[in-house]
Amino acid sequence: MGFLDSLKNALGGKKEPEPDVTISPSQVLRDNGIDPSGLKMSFAADGNVTVSGTVASVEDRQRIPEILKGIDGINGVHDHMNVEAPVAEEPVVVEPVEVKPVKVEPVEIPSAEPDSQVGSVDAPGGASEVEGGAPAGAKTYTVQSGDTLWKISEEHYGNGSKYMKIFEANKDLLDDPDKIFPGQELTIPDLED
Repeated sequence: MGFLDSLKNALGGKKEPEPDVTISPSQVLRDNGIDPSGLKMSFAADGNVTVSGTVASVEDRQRIPEILKGIDGINGVHDHMNVEAPVAEEPVVVEPVEVKPVKVEPVEIPSAEPDSQVGSVDAPGGASEVEGGAPAGAKTYTVQSGDTLWKISEEHYGNGSKYMKIFEANKDLLDDPDKIFPGQELTIPDLED
């Protein structure tokens, strides 16, 4: 474009149409700090998008539909995503230590009275607790790789939406209901509690 054309455009003459720029949904996700490399998106004629594949975190899984719904032409998002299992830490190698035998003298322990309750303490609300800290009648569960509180709730209660009951019973061990790790020993309270 020459100088006269620029002057003509500046004074209200013929304007050139601006190019139509379309940003892909993958780029929009990248711009919002989400790596879309593990995702597959299928677009339907009605404006709905089905997203499947693996994402890095629960937070990303929750944000992706909201971000995609903000793109012109996308009416709805069907979520078929999975969250990656946390990567196991490297095992710690412990050097063997020589153990020397210790002589232990036997100690006589007096027998308990028949109506005493050894190993139990009355907890607030009238529930009694056993030595491990779990309410009487409660079960424990060791978290396995791929577990979520929802999945554990489905297994023990038949209903995943009761997962907060497990979270509340384990607040001393858990800070976030979405962050549990293999090997954690969780208390599974009775539903009546």
